[in-house]
Amino acid sequence: MRNENEIHPVRVLLKAVCLFVLLNLLYALIGPQNGKVSGYNVLFPGRTRLPFGIAGDPYTVAVEDVDAMFASHLIAAPRAANEYRVVLLGDSSVWGEGLHASQVISEQWNQMYLSCGERMIRTYDLGYPHPSVLKDLVILQKALEYEPDLVVWFVTLNTLISQRMNPFLVANHRRIANVLDSYDISFKPGKKLARSEPNFFEKTLIGQRSNLARGIKLQLMGFIWMATGADTNTLAQDDPPDFAIDDNPRYRGMDPSEEITSLLLFSALSAGRDMAGSTPVLIVNEPMYVAPGADTMVRYNAGYPRWVYDQYREAMAAQAQRAGWNYLDLWNAIPPEYFLDASLHLGAEGEGLLIEKINPAVLSTACNQNP
Repeated sequence: MRNENEIHPVRVLLKAVCLFVLLNLLYALIGPQNGKVSGYNVLFPGRTRLPFGIAGDPYTVAVEDVDAMFASHLIAAPRAANEYRVVLLGDSSVWGEGLHASQVISEQWNQMYLSCGERMIRTYDLGYPHPSVLKDLVILQKALEYEPDLVVWFVTLNTLISQRMNPFLVANHRRIANVLDSYDISFKPGKKLARSEPNFFEKTLIGQRSNLARGIKLQLMGFIWMATGADTNTLAQDDPPDFAIDDNPRYRGMDPSEEITSLLLFSALSAGRDMAGSTPVLIVNEPMYVAPGADTMVRYNAGYPRWVYDQYREAMAAQAQRAGWNYLDLWNAIPPEYFLDASLHLGAEGEGLLIEKINPAVLSTACNQNP
């Protein structure tokens, strides 16, 4: 006699496979905007900086989806009625490599409780590792949705000369391609970015499994963030800094006889100002480590030979004057003892000094206050 309650493994397996295929098809057809759904600023406080994955650090996760990055950030929280909103763009030095989330430049700045008339100045750290002016443009474009009152854009030579692809550009290739087309920016790998839309498989749950897993991890990390205020394991970063400077004069395969001005993506900086519209933009040549005795050395630091960086500074100053940019050059404004390494990364006290250097320009630009 046949048992109606008998389970048939093959039939169960076939139903499970059919259901899985159906879910994949529905997911691909619907194309849900997962990045815009976040527990941050609702269940958990917003993060003080954008999520970035650091190898071997369980507190971090690599998420390049711009919507998800911003949804987890404090800037996505409701805006105070009397807030004067300042966004900070830049690379890992602005993001705060080697610093606790509470030590980054935006948080130290906010602890000063500065005002612009009756409005309280509130700064948001939107720096993200990878020196790339195109990466900055994508972040700026998204940041403008949150109606900032002022943009402070930190740049350096590597920012403007970079013609390299990085994970952020790859993940946001459609956004980058749109920016390149809209503002006529020449970028050598641009053709690689202008790819066709993802195929059907890439839109399915299977095709999106990596992005989904990282998005889920970002949300789960909200519990750690809420409990500890930590978004990186800074205690694990205990390798002694290397301040050794060699005497190699070459920079990215170029020697001192070469001219670099034509390689600098000034058009991208102009695009950023156009993109910002009526929102003022302060461009800051960020401070860098200058080795003691650098005036007699081949290099200023581990990253820059003297010849190439001097060319860059001269070209930046000339372009800023021609274009009427609001430009501040702070390349050697911070003494070397305040750096965490022989490049661009400041310690917590160094960030405080940097704020002191920038604050008069911010107050003058934003509030028409005298320094």
